[in-house]
Amino acid sequence: MTDGHADMNASAANRANLESRFNALLDAALGVLAARESRMLTIEEWAGLARTVAECQGRRAAEYLTDDDLSDIADGRIDWDEAIDGPLPAIE
Repeated sequence: MTDGHADMNASAANRANLESRFNALLDAALGVLAARESRMLTIEEWAGLARTVAECQGRRAAEYLTDDDLSDIADGRIDWDEAIDGPLPAIE
């Protein structure tokens, strides 16, 4: 016999997690749209969108970025966590 309250709490936590991920994705998409409207898109905005899409799909942000993007990031332009975001190319 399952605990009905535990199931409801888990379901509420799952909905809250899904809503949080959706809101992050929406915020990132709105930032990209605003940047495009201003005819400007920063690596921070691009990486932010890649991170939120990757999180929604259980992937890593690096999978959505070009080698040029990853090189810019490796130069220290933004904070990057290789364990979460994926590996960066070695800079020589």
